Amino acid sequence: MSPADPPETRSRSRLLVAVSSGLVLAAVTLGSWLMIDGTLSVELGGGVPHTEDCPEDVLAPVVPERVRISVYNATNESGLAGEAADDLRDRGFRVTDVGNEYVADTEFDSIIRAGGRGLRQARTLQQHLPAAVVDLDGRSSFGVDLVLGSEYDGPETEADVEPTPGRLSCGGAS
Repeated sequence: MSPADPPETRSRSRLLVAVSSGLVLAAVTLGSWLMIDGTLSVELGGGVPHTEDCPEDVLAPVVPERVRISVYNATNESGLAGEAADDLRDRGFRVTDVGNEYVADTEFDSIIRAGGRGLRQARTLQQHLPAAVVDLDGRSSFGVDLVLGSEYDGPETEADVEPTPGRLSCGGAS
């Protein structure tokens, strides 16, 4: 639209913008009310997983030096991921990333996320964090993520960790 356009064209353009803006605002308002009302359910982030297809295999742990971990804080407690990462580094784990993650419900201890190739790594980490549950995802790497919730109280004392083969604990199934 240029200054040379006739007034009718400018008026139509303004009307189109106003009507479009009004429709978008109405759609957003309606969607918000449907979510608040519960008519429209939207999952904003996960909480504790309830994996029904938890592996039944007995898995041998690996040495901590072979476990690459990204540590994420899902709580409002500042520095939690950094402290957990330091604890894990002290035990020989390879921490590759430290940050924050949003999950809708933080009332859990911790979640270990791993793919099919990282099951032994997840088993190793879970022995140090027995209250953690494993959440299987589609990743193809050996690396695992550790998501910390508000119930996180640190790893098991190192003397109490005995690296033995066993099954993963995956939330609702074990």
